[in-house]
Amino acid sequence: MTSVRSIMSDEILTLGIENTLSDARIMMVENNIRHIPIVDDQQVLMGLVSQRDVLSVEESTLFDIKVTSRLDREQHVKIDDFYRRDVVTINAHVSVHNAALTIQKYKIGCLPILSGDKLIGLVTDSDFVNVAINLIEVLSSREAD
Repeated sequence: MTSVRSIMSDEILTLGIENTLSDARIMMVENNIRHIPIVDDQQVLMGLVSQRDVLSVEESTLFDIKVTSRLDREQHVKIDDFYRRDVVTINAHVSVHNAALTIQKYKIGCLPILSGDKLIGLVTDSDFVNVAINLIEVLSSREAD
């Protein structure tokens, strides 16, 4: 059994509840990511912000602040006002297969990996696409032999 630890990312960009919508959007754009775990000072997972959440807030009443520029408006909306607190998580000992089934079952794009209540990794739907590509390459090379 291959554990999810073998495919998870352990260099994770995170934010805290004191950060802003602007911080989240900039982090996503600059790092080409779609999910940001929200943690406290001890790396305890508190929730998650997705690219979809950022876009929703920009369209919501939270974004109805009367400031002229988009950046100014985004700096007034705190992560604490919109992050998702109900996040599906797994531990690092779960198999890759079960992690994939969890992503499929809950129709989520990101699965935080915990040790106790501390964030130690992240696996995304893109990681599973990479696994599929590798498997296809292995199968193709076997067929060629």
